[in-house]
Amino acid sequence: MKKTIVIVGTLDTKGDEVDLLRSFITKRGHQVIVIDTGILNGAQTHADIDRNEIAMSGGGDIPSLVENGDEAYAQKIMAAGLKNMIQTLLKEEKIQGVLVIGGGQGSTIAAPALKSLPLGLPKMLISTKVTQAGLWPYIGPKDVVIVPPVADLAGINRLTRQVLNNAAGAMVGMVENPLAENLNRPLVVLSMNGTVTQCGLTIKNILESEGYAVLVFHSIGTGGYALEEYVKSYDVKGVIELAVNEIVNDLTGGLASAGPDRLTAAGKRGIPQVIVPGSADFINFLDPESLPPRYSGRKTHSYNPNATLVRTNAQENALLGKTIADKLNLANGPFVLLWPKQGLSTLDCQGKPFRDRKADEALLEAIRTNLNGRAASIIEYDAHINDDDFAHAIVSEFRKMVEVNDTVKTA
Repeated sequence: MKKTIVIVGTLDTKGDEVDLLRSFITKRGHQVIVIDTGILNGAQTHADIDRNEIAMSGGGDIPSLVENGDEAYAQKIMAAGLKNMIQTLLKEEKIQGVLVIGGGQGSTIAAPALKSLPLGLPKMLISTKVTQAGLWPYIGPKDVVIVPPVADLAGINRLTRQVLNNAAGAMVGMVENPLAENLNRPLVVLSMNGTVTQCGLTIKNILESEGYAVLVFHSIGTGGYALEEYVKSYDVKGVIELAVNEIVNDLTGGLASAGPDRLTAAGKRGIPQVIVPGSADFINFLDPESLPPRYSGRKTHSYNPNATLVRTNAQENALLGKTIADKLNLANGPFVLLWPKQGLSTLDCQGKPFRDRKADEALLEAIRTNLNGRAASIIEYDAHINDDDFAHAIVSEFRKMVEVNDTVKTA
C-alpha cells in the first residue's frame, strides 16, 4: 500500500537534494509531498506546498518577510506556518512520515514541527547543524532519526548522493514497517534508571504477565520530557514513578533535568499514580570536570566515565520533598506514595557510599508536611527499593488504585 511522506526543505538552497530524495522515494512506490520553507531566492524544484502558503499559515507573507530583512523573525513565521501545515496534514490523515533536510536555517525552521509530531510516527532529520549544536534544540524529546550528512549539503556528489539514498531507504522502511502488535493492551508508564532497575524490571515482568503493556522511560532528562509528553497525549492506565532524580536536578542545576513540569501530566489528566522517591539520593553530572565548584568537597560517585553523581544533602532533599508534594497536591486523580525505609537506590543502602538516613528522612518529612492533609497517601515499608517484596507491594497498590479508579469511571 502506498504511503505518503512529507519532505521539508528550503528549496532555494536544498532544491537539488530534495528533488533527489523525492525521486528515491517515488521509485520505491510511495508518494511525496514537498514543502518549501525557503525565503529569499527562487525555488530550485517544484513544491507541492509552496513557501507563500507556509508564510501565510504562520501569520505573514514572503514579500513582507523579505522586505523586513529580519532573519530571526522570518524563521519564526516560517516555523509556525510549517508546524501548522504539518499538524493539518496529520489530522486529515494525509501523511505517514516526515523527512526534513536542512542546514542551520532549515533545521531551525523545522524544529517546532518535529517536536510536535507524535511518538511513533516515522520522522527524520538530515542536518549538517546537529553535530555542532546538539540534538535537543531541534528534536526535543521526540524519536527523530538523525542523519548527519558529514559533507555539506551544497550540491550532489558521490558522498551526498549515497547519504540521501540511505536516508530515503530508511524512511521508506519506517513507513512500510507494520504497527507493533498488542496495541490494545492497557498501558502502564514507568520511570526508572540504573540504580532502581531491579525494582523496575520486577514490576514490569509482573504487570506484563497480567496483560499490561509497560512503557519504560529512563530518568536522565530526555526520558522525563518524553514521559510527560506521552502521558499528555495517549491512553494510559497508570503511571509508576521509581525515579525522581530529574526533579532534584531541575532544582539544583544538575544535568538530568526534565524541566519544571516533570510529575504533572498524569495528575492533570487524573491518571492513577504510584510514586516512589527513588534515586532522590543524587544529582547527575557527566565527567568529574562537569561538576560546578559549589559541589567541591561533596560526596560523589563515579557511576561510569560519563556519569558522576553528587549525593543530595538534607537541605536539597527537603526542597525536593516540598516540590513533589506541591505537584501531587494539584493532581486530579488518585495517587499513593510508597517509601522504602532501607534506601532509595543501589547507592543508598547499608554499606554503600550514599547511605544518609538524615538526608532521606528530610525528604520524607518534607513530603509529609506539605501534602495538604493527604499524608495518609504515604505508606512506609521496611524494605530497600530494589527488594522483591517492595516491588510486589508497588504492584499491589497499583492494582488497588486502578480498580477503584475504573469503578468510579463506570459508576
